[in-house]
Amino acid sequence: MFTYTGKETKYINNLFKHSNLQIAFRTNNTLRSLLSFNTRHQVKFTQSGVYKLTCPDCGRAYIGQTKLVKFTQSGVYKLTCPDCGRAYIGQTGRDFTSRYNEHKRSFRNNTSTSKFAKHLNDHLHSFGPIEDVVQVVQFHKKGPHLNTTERFHIHKEAASHNHLNDEHTITPNRLFDSILNITS
Repeated sequence: MFTYTGKETKYINNLFKHSNLQIAFRTNNTLRSLLSFNTRHQVKFTQSGVYKLTCPDCGRAYIGQTKLVKFTQSGVYKLTCPDCGRAYIGQTGRDFTSRYNEHKRSFRNNTSTSKFAKHLNDHLHSFGPIEDVVQVVQFHKKGPHLNTTERFHIHKEAASHNHLNDEHTITPNRLFDSILNITS
């Protein structure tokens, strides 16, 4: 079995074309791997606020001092209510800190622009610091893949009956159900 890499793989396939051997191909770029949390460049944090990035190719470690480095990127995030544990899944093409601050502003002003803030205000729950409230689900740039990833994680949270997202954002999806059954 070969991992498809392009021209090289086609060349190898042509070498065996007239033999009794059949070549099979596989890919690492599966829907399951795309929707699952990307740990390739995951940031590891310690309580002291020091983070460690490890290069997946060479294994070299890079050490930094800020605790909020993971919030300077974009992607899919999960906001968890500090009082009851219910969760809201969202996405942003901007940095997570900006989006967190928008939810926080909606909470302070008691507006309905954030479903998460509305939940906190309606139930008199508290709004915690970014490190306690925001969990990065997957780093990603804005685009159609980000939309699919967000829908998958909303679906996942809805399956556990723990979501705060609008009901109209949750639709039956047999493909997502299959992926969730495989990863469970």
